[in-house]
Amino acid sequence: MTTTALSVRLAGFGVRYPQFRLHPIDLELRAGERVALVGANGAGKSTTLKAIAGRLHDYEGRVEVASREVREQVPGIRARIGFLPEQLLGFKWMTVAEHLRFLSAFFPTWDDDYMHELLGRVALPSASRLGTLSKGMAVKLSFVAAEAHRPPLLILDEPTSAIDPLMRGELLGVIDECVPRGGDRLVLFSSHILEDVERIADRVIMMRRGRLLGDMTTRELQERDHGSPLSRILYDALGSDE
Repeated sequence: MTTTALSVRLAGFGVRYPQFRLHPIDLELRAGERVALVGANGAGKSTTLKAIAGRLHDYEGRVEVASREVREQVPGIRARIGFLPEQLLGFKWMTVAEHLRFLSAFFPTWDDDYMHELLGRVALPSASRLGTLSKGMAVKLSFVAAEAHRPPLLILDEPTSAIDPLMRGELLGVIDECVPRGGDRLVLFSSHILEDVERIADRVIMMRRGRLLGDMTTRELQERDHGSPLSRILYDALGSDE
């Protein structure tokens, strides 16, 4: 089952915390793109993704999904957004199967057959209890929960952080297969692991200390330095004081 494509627009979007400020930014994200938000911890990546996902309401400016302010669409808009948070959200006493069954009630396009297919792809036992899952297994479960309803907007917040390289590779492979290039689904993900960005993204938004540093396609970035891997080009760009 598919749903109507979604686009995202940020206009003067900014957030103020006592110890951090995300300075106003303007962005347009189009259906069909695979966009990475890149920067060190504390750059503002997670804050931006939470606002787009409808999980953050106290901000300046506008966050529009499908041409409407997202705060005006909550909670309904969440049924059309898949969101993988930094930490697994759920009851530790539930099994994986119980957790997914509970979540399925909130998503009209939830596909049980696809959910079971995803569980098989990521090798996640449905009888395991959430409280016993390793960090990597918890990330896999969060991905299954975010993807099982094939949302037009899939948001992945640091999906490969703190998991081992083998599991990272497996998860990135599944993401790549589930949301192939050339479709109409919008994928947003944040990462400070530049090799992962090189594998998944076709557009990169660079952030540093609460400011937008750059917004370029991967092709434009690679044209900066032919022959260098994208991860090296990004590292140099994020470290530059220009």
